[in-house]
Amino acid sequence: MGNLDFPKVIAAAAVSPLGVLSLLVLVIAMIALSFFRRSGDSVKLVVFGGLLLSAVGFGTATMMAGQSSASDAPKPDHTSAPETPPTAQPLLPPSPALSSALSSGTAASMTGLWSSGDGFTFRFTQTGQSIAYDTIENGAKTGSGKGRIEGRHVTWHYIVDADGQSGDCSGTLSSDARMVTGQCASGSDKPWELNIRRQD
Repeated sequence: MGNLDFPKVIAAAAVSPLGVLSLLVLVIAMIALSFFRRSGDSVKLVVFGGLLLSAVGFGTATMMAGQSSASDAPKPDHTSAPETPPTAQPLLPPSPALSSALSSGTAASMTGLWSSGDGFTFRFTQTGQSIAYDTIENGAKTGSGKGRIEGRHVTWHYIVDADGQSGDCSGTLSSDARMVTGQCASGSDKPWELNIRRQD
């Protein structure tokens, strides 16, 4: 008994309910031994019976508490995850230029024929971020423009062949690369709406 390391014994017993129960039984037995050593046999028997019943009751309560904790533990959810809703498809089929760009993993190109809907056609070519176009009216070239595209932001400077009038346009390329909307301005004139659509 004198060689026991009581702190280590207590720490080892405290890791489980059964260890605590065993430690409690030993402590109460040692106390009872010191208190009732000189008592009669009948007193010792009564004390022993009381200790035994207390130990059994405590052990039963400890076991029931452990089972209750285990049953209350959260159970894994095996329900199936909700299905992902189908992705909406574009109303218009992508242009050949856009399909080629998507398949190669690069940004969409403005190369191709575009129209403003008022008789003017624009033949765009794109190299990297640089764009250029010719304005076509009734089959004849009537002007030109040069600019840049950065992401979906498009800017260019245009010149009219007949009178040398020039101006600047700025717009946004739609996500399907089929429309550019924005504004154009020339000198002190009031800006006007830019709205061109891809024709090819």
